[in-house]
Amino acid sequence: MGQDTARAIEQYRAGRRDDALALAEQALRGNPADSGALNLAGAILYELGRLDEAEGMLARLVALDPLFVQARINLAVVLQTKGAGMAAAAQFRIVAALIPDQMEAHERLGSLLHGLGDHAGATRHLRHAVRLAPEDPNRRVLLSVSLMSSGAYAEAAEILSGVLARHPGHGDARSHLAGAWLSLGRPDLAEEALSEVGADDAAMAGGATEILGRARLYRRIADEARRPQVPDGMLVRAPFSVLSGYGDFAQHFVRSLMERGQTLRLAGLKGEESWRPSFSDPILQAAARRLDEPLRPRLALSMLTPPLVEPIPGVPTVNYTMFEGPRIPDGWAACNRAHDLVVVPTESSRLAWIAAGHPEDRIRVCPPGISPNPADASARPMALMGPRGRAVMDYRVRILNISDFVARKNLDGLLRVWLRATRADDDAILILKVGKGGASLAGEVRRLVEQGMRVTGRRLEDAAPIALLTDRYDEQGIAALYAMATHYFSLSHGEGWDLPITRAGCLGAGLIAPRHSAYTAYLNDEVAHLIPCTTGPARMPYSEAYYPPFHGLDWWHPDEDAAADILSRVIRDPEGERRDAARHLRESFTWDAAAHRLLEALDGMGR
Repeated sequence: MGQDTARAIEQYRAGRRDDALALAEQALRGNPADSGALNLAGAILYELGRLDEAEGMLARLVALDPLFVQARINLAVVLQTKGAGMAAAAQFRIVAALIPDQMEAHERLGSLLHGLGDHAGATRHLRHAVRLAPEDPNRRVLLSVSLMSSGAYAEAAEILSGVLARHPGHGDARSHLAGAWLSLGRPDLAEEALSEVGADDAAMAGGATEILGRARLYRRIADEARRPQVPDGMLVRAPFSVLSGYGDFAQHFVRSLMERGQTLRLAGLKGEESWRPSFSDPILQAAARRLDEPLRPRLALSMLTPPLVEPIPGVPTVNYTMFEGPRIPDGWAACNRAHDLVVVPTESSRLAWIAAGHPEDRIRVCPPGISPNPADASARPMALMGPRGRAVMDYRVRILNISDFVARKNLDGLLRVWLRATRADDDAILILKVGKGGASLAGEVRRLVEQGMRVTGRRLEDAAPIALLTDRYDEQGIAALYAMATHYFSLSHGEGWDLPITRAGCLGAGLIAPRHSAYTAYLNDEVAHLIPCTTGPARMPYSEAYYPPFHGLDWWHPDEDAAADILSRVIRDPEGERRDAARHLRESFTWDAAAHRLLEALDGMGR
């Protein structure tokens, strides 16, 4: 170690970071291979937020000295901060291989893999970390969280019970244990885990109060199920107060089931939280007043993803759910195998459950209804100017896409197809409504657009315009966007149902969609333009990293050449390429028929 490097370390330890960096850089000018100076400079640059420079220093050091373990850990931390999760995991893996007893590497790698969706890999490394530090309760809690993500609730509960036996004040362990017991259908043990904790205790943080409330609710419902004097009916638990596809389905199903004379009791995602129906309707208003009325349920119907289902003792568990790919995750399969019945909206979802080993005799198909949104009846097109100073409504072809900013929606592919298929003089515009607002969203979408331009070799100016919308809109604002559209274009990698395209179709918009997943349940070549697809790994845009919810799984890849050809034909001859799905959607998928099919699927369940 050179004199400058030694002085730099002294300055750093004394808290004089800028002086330490200057000395480290001076040492490197004299000796570019000074490992101590490279490592120190990389660490300081990281602390200063100069991540690219920090990565450069540490990558240089690792190339010069592949066995420098701390340098690899530092490089992995920098890469993880930059969002390069796979590259960071690769560095942690090397450290774990070089020094198998390096607990930090296993713990960091396990936590990183969990965030990347690799729950099996996360569990493996977190188990190793626990073996290296068997007395550390925090590592056991991390392991239990990973196990719960894989549906291994019983093992997680065993581990967490052990933690609390030695550390009764460990709030995270207590909260996670109560959640595990609810997932196992033991609200009595969940309540026991939390009831001795005071309302102001730290152990009640992180949603534990809500867990305790649900445990007590489920115990009341289980008690009511044993009381013959209480009216018979059905419990429905769903995210009624959350803006989501599941919440929308649940409200429609509740309305239609009540019209068919079904007696229902409703529970929300968090328990007995308040619920205001998303649209004004006397039947739904009545349902909203029935949240806590006693009922003797013959079954509990959840409308949730499998990990969110919480069984009630003595009441059959049914889950109405869906998936967007050819095979569900192993964790989902583990959860649903513990339930009495799974109901899915499409044959595509049924096959996804069967592919993961779910018993065929415990799964049913029940498509939901398709109907116009009440807000659409009075909606008027939004007064919106396009990016080239021309009103959007002045364009002959107005193509809409409304998507969350997630990789599954394949917005990168949609942008590539638009850039390739359209010309600047086309009388068309893409109205792209992305996400639900947020300070960073516009920048992230812009970066995706820039990547698309680099890959296709075409500029935005070379293609038809794109009205890019990233602000948050209320229901009337969203309805105004639908009122603008002549067409709706999806290039999604997979859908459980896709409410936006069905809503647009009901309004008479021409539909362009991939020939896969839910689309094949309600669209055909007579009413829509369907794009051929293949299947392949579910990767993030322009990356080899898996989309975390689909880690290790495939999804569909729409043929972008075929999509570009269809889009080009539609834009240049919209009348000649006209296909209308409105009548087909409204007549083939009524909510009354959906409620009838659901009751048929549930026939024989419970009493």
